[in-house]
Amino acid sequence: MPGALCVAGKVGFAPYPKLGDAQDVAQDTFVKLLGRPEKLENIKSTKAWLAKIADNLVIDKVRREILEKNYLTMLASMPEAQTPSAEQKWETLELLEQVDRLLNGLKPKEKLAFLMVRLEGMAYKEVAAQLEVSLSSAEKYVAKAMMACYVNMYGLD
Repeated sequence: MPGALCVAGKVGFAPYPKLGDAQDVAQDTFVKLLGRPEKLENIKSTKAWLAKIADNLVIDKVRREILEKNYLTMLASMPEAQTPSAEQKWETLELLEQVDRLLNGLKPKEKLAFLMVRLEGMAYKEVAAQLEVSLSSAEKYVAKAMMACYVNMYGLD
């Protein structure tokens, strides 16, 4: 796909660095289109809609690469005897990606508060102090994140 474009963060469009990756994004975009042909009936600009799908796919890919890089960096700092098997690494990476998708769309403080409470085991009072918000706000952030996870997992409002 010559001249394949993607969103680089929120900066705007930039050429995708690897042609193979650009071709994968193009293919995945059309697979999504073929999976939901009814969507085309209500779309004013097919080109813009395809570009948006491609942008979202690239963002997902970049997000996964960042998660993977951070996870592998953390593993590299572990003693070899504690390093998980290849299968455990893959399962953990998949779980991290799923959690990231579930929390996608939350404000940074909401996501951070949730992770501090659920992953680090911090008390709401500690979270409030670290985020420099009220105790009530910290509790609301975590509750909103938990609701977002529930809605994303079960599709309920």
